[in-house]
Amino acid sequence: MQAKKTKADLQDKDLLRYNRNIVLPEIDINGQLQLSNAKVAIVGLGGIGCPAATYLASSGVGNLCLIDFDTVSLSNLNRQVLYSEDDISTMKVEAAKKNLESLNSEITISAVSKKIDSNFEGNLFKDFDFIVDCTDNFDTRSMINKISLLNKIPLISGAAIRFEGQVATFRNDIDGMPCYRCLYPNLPNVSSSCIDSGILGSVTGFVGTMVATECIKLICHIGDNLESKLLLIDLKHNEFKTIKLIKDKNCKFCG
Repeated sequence: MQAKKTKADLQDKDLLRYNRNIVLPEIDINGQLQLSNAKVAIVGLGGIGCPAATYLASSGVGNLCLIDFDTVSLSNLNRQVLYSEDDISTMKVEAAKKNLESLNSEITISAVSKKIDSNFEGNLFKDFDFIVDCTDNFDTRSMINKISLLNKIPLISGAAIRFEGQVATFRNDIDGMPCYRCLYPNLPNVSSSCIDSGILGSVTGFVGTMVATECIKLICHIGDNLESKLLLIDLKHNEFKTIKLIKDKNCKFCG
């Protein structure tokens, strides 16, 4: 983790790099410092995680932890925009770390090549301010939700399939708020995948950008966020719908 920054630590090159952020009155110098001092864990470096990580890094989020267990394959390149043909067969976290560091060498990026399962050390997240879930199956999302609740860390979740996507923020750091398992009390036995159902690459880019924007807004305390809301996105028909999420008093995870 990089040391906490103050206004005195901002150099001319920082003011130039982040000028377009800083001129926004909602962000300004103080917001940029909040971004610089933020610690965000990104789980899943696929179609959603790649653009999310790119925009969080380029916006100046000072500490990023990248978590994924997979390698880059040729079939990833239609949507996973952090990688190139040269990265094929490389661990995604290593390729992503290298490419993000070439984008912004002023931030601290760590890479964890592990699968999120029952054997995963949940305390890895204890020092982070936010968890960004960009994974692609219900079991992993449920495990991340459990870790988020255990460590009382806000969880921002994005998912996409075909032409559709969804984004939600779960304030698992606040008692009485709905969690991911309030939305999905019973996990589906079969999960749709992009291998079976397909995915338009630009859809994952849209969702990943939304996830990054939501995270930045939460860090800087600006605008209306998706706290306890589910945003449904249909880019085939250009339709958007927001659903209010209600806490399940009988939830086995947060109830």
